[in-house]
Amino acid sequence: MPETGQNIVLSIAGFDPCGGAGILADVQTLQQCKVQGMAVQTALTAQNEEKVDKVVWHSWDEIKCQIEVLLNLYQFEVVKIGIIENLETLRQVVDLLISHRPDIKIVWDPILKSSSGFDFLKNLEEQQLSDVISKIHLITPNLWEFEILTQVLKEQPFSTHVLLKGGHVEGNDTSDKLIDLEGNKIQIAGQRIIGKSKHGTGCVLSSAIAAGLCKGMKLKTACTFAKRYVESYLKSGVNKLGAHYTIEI
Repeated sequence: MPETGQNIVLSIAGFDPCGGAGILADVQTLQQCKVQGMAVQTALTAQNEEKVDKVVWHSWDEIKCQIEVLLNLYQFEVVKIGIIENLETLRQVVDLLISHRPDIKIVWDPILKSSSGFDFLKNLEEQQLSDVISKIHLITPNLWEFEILTQVLKEQPFSTHVLLKGGHVEGNDTSDKLIDLEGNKIQIAGQRIIGKSKHGTGCVLSSAIAAGLCKGMKLKTACTFAKRYVESYLKSGVNKLGAHYTIEI
């Protein structure tokens, strides 16, 4: 492994040309959190901060090639995964990462649909979903995604840590809930920032968590750190694109 003197997190996600979400947002977040960001592209999207027009998915062979060339040089301790075409591709990605480092911490943001309504991950199957998330350290669904995943799993317990995001809940209390493997719930406090809406907050949150884990934070601390980062992100910029460079951490 090269002597970089820096912590490194790998983002495996889609490319958003406007930079508000996907690998561009992930790398901006990671670097602002003082972590070196690297990226593998799962899809090329045609989108801006208002809508998604089209997604061109990369094949497993194309994704694998990108990952392996990095794994030849780097031993990633933490990897963040964003949009992915299907559960089979997710399984292949996860298994490849684990084959190189069994103790790797994988954070998956299970993006099922964009905020503008574009469908990403579809055709969820119970056993396949259960098997793959058991190999993942943390998933970060919003309320709607959590309900869909719960339905697919037929209400069997999640075999991973879950950060249930509070931003889509009605009211001003946007606290997240960190649910551990035993079902214990830890509240990560948050209040709605009135009049502020940003593109890509889920990507930013999961990347900030990955940065925290890479820097040695415990899971609760990393989730709290990421919650504060997203609050700063929501307050930054003048439109739906946040300004990472103005955020002080």
